[in-house]
Amino acid sequence: MSCARRPKPTAHHDASLDLDRAPRMVAVYRRGDSVCHARCGKPLVLHGVRGLLEADFYCYACLTHVTIPLAVLDDVPVERGDAVAQGAGR
Repeated sequence: MSCARRPKPTAHHDASLDLDRAPRMVAVYRRGDSVCHARCGKPLVLHGVRGLLEADFYCYACLTHVTIPLAVLDDVPVERGDAVAQGAGR
């Protein structure tokens, strides 16, 4: 009986492709200089940054922890009047 080894699968991972297919951010939005929680519309409090990769926020209204990768922090949607506010009131 031969024990032929299967070749290990190799996956070519290109980070730029992931950004193109990244889903739209819906957990937070920006209002002025604040990052707000889309669930309740209240500003989030920055608690720190982990490994220069993720920003940790906390919502005191919902008592919820929200983590946002720093690479997409610039892509957080900006409040556009009533459209975001209505979605945040859910």
